[in-house]
Amino acid sequence: MDDLIIFMIENYKGWDITLNWDEKIYLNKDSAKTKFYNQKEKWEGVNLDGNRIYGSSLKEIRHIIDYPGLHN
Repeated sequence: MDDLIIFMIENYKGWDITLNWDEKIYLNKDSAKTKFYNQKEKWEGVNLDGNRIYGSSLKEIRHIIDYPGLHN
């Protein structure tokens, strides 16, 4: 049960967007900082060049892809 659960959600403008969620780590941690960290990197986008972006929602990932200059 220590496996990372990965779900492919969609391909958006050449980025494969996945939902990464290790529920065991999230549920066993009591620190608010740890929960925030896990929530912040809950979503991941990977393009064909191997570049990665992270966000707390699918909407945020799409926004980062559409407006990369706002997310430096």
